[in-house]
This record gives sequence, structure tokens and C-alpha cells, in this order.
Amino acid sequence: MIDTTVRRPASRTTRIVAAAFALGLLAFAADAFDAAAGRLLTALVSSGLAWGLAAFLAGRTAADRRSAVKGATVLLVFATLVYYLLILVVSRRWSGGSSADGSSADLHGLRSVAVMTAAWLVISLIAGPILGLLGHRKRAARAPGSAAAAGIACGLLSGQGWQEITAAPPWTLPVGADSPDGGIAPGFLAATLIPVVLPLAVLAWLAHVQRLWRAWPILLLAMVSATALSALLWQLLRLAANRFG
Repeated sequence: MIDTTVRRPASRTTRIVAAAFALGLLAFAADAFDAAAGRLLTALVSSGLAWGLAAFLAGRTAADRRSAVKGATVLLVFATLVYYLLILVVSRRWSGGSSADGSSADLHGLRSVAVMTAAWLVISLIAGPILGLLGHRKRAARAPGSAAAAGIACGLLSGQGWQEITAAPPWTLPVGADSPDGGIAPGFLAATLIPVVLPLAVLAWLAHVQRLWRAWPILLLAMVSATALSALLWQLLRLAANRFG
């Protein structure tokens, strides 16, 4: 007989690691694109939305709370390590610079990579368990608890998008070079709206699948509260990155 109790966890771990490697690789590849294409790809594969949604889904497909926490956390931690390892070894964008006095700035570049790696690992260790538990609770809890989990997850995932819209409203985006009326570049507009619209679409889908519309007050309150908190945290993170990055 085949011991399926041994094979299933191993198979899930393999999928988690593969997904993490894909996330890190795609985020690294997005850095190679500039302007609107780079903004759009970053929103799709290298943002809090993309990585947070992956962690949420890892928790949603887990068999229990412990597996949800472990899977989501491993996913974010390993993806972070893959991304910064590629920067360190492949692109080496930290090297080649020079200071004002003409000396090499490689040590400063390495320090910046180390600081950002450590910071995102800490964030992964905090966000992973939260998103994993929200994903698991969304699937396993009764309607009120499931609605609260879905609303909180949507708010957390869309917070970065709302923070970016507040910092740079759509009407301040670059003008499209090919637009006859000098309108906003479509790529920049899409990159700005995706982090806000996509979480709402996922929330609507989850609410439809599990028939959570009857608990819409809980859903709405949880989403609005989590969105405000998430946007504030992203703003603080941006300020810290500008200061210490």
C-alpha cells in the first residue's frame, strides 16, 4: 500500500516552493522593464497584491490552520530570498556605482540589498501567518467569520494600491505619447488601477462562491477598516524605505 499521508504534505511543500520560486523570478524579470510596461508588470507580479494573494490562496487550500500558516509563510520567505539572490548574483545592480569622491559605492549597494532583504523577510514572517490564517478561515469558517476574513484580506491586498493612488493620483500620471488627445498613458493607468480593482474582483468572486452577500455589513466593515490600516502601513513602509534604503 502507498502511504498517502506521507506523500500529500510532500506534494504540497513542492508546490509551495515552486510557486515561491516563480514569484521571485517573475518579480526579478519585471525589474528589467521600464516606463508603463514596468509599472504594469510590477503591479501584476511584484507587488503586495500579487505576493499577498499568493499567500492568501496558499492558506485557503490548506487542510488546517497549522498548514495554512506554514505554507503562506514559507511561500513569502522563499520568494523574497529568490528575488534578492537574483539581484545579488545575476543583475548585480548594487555594483558599479561611485561615490561623490569617485570611490566605489559597492559596499553601500550591498548594504542596501542586505537591509531590504532583512526588512522584507521580517514582513514575510508577519504577513505570512496573517494571510495564511485569513485564507484558511475564509474557507473553513461559517458565513460571518468567512465574510470577515474575506473583507480583511481584500483590504490588506488593496492597501498598497490605495496608498499609491493617494500619493500619485491618476490625473498626475504621464501622458501617452501615442494618444491623439494627450490623454493618460494606458499602461500607467492600468498599473494604478489593477491593485485596487483586482482585490475587489477577487472579493466579489469569493462572496459569490460561498454566498456571503447576506453578511455584507460584516464584509464591508472589515474591508474598509483593513484597507485604511493597510494603506497607512504601506505609507510608513515607503517612508522607511526612502530613508534607509
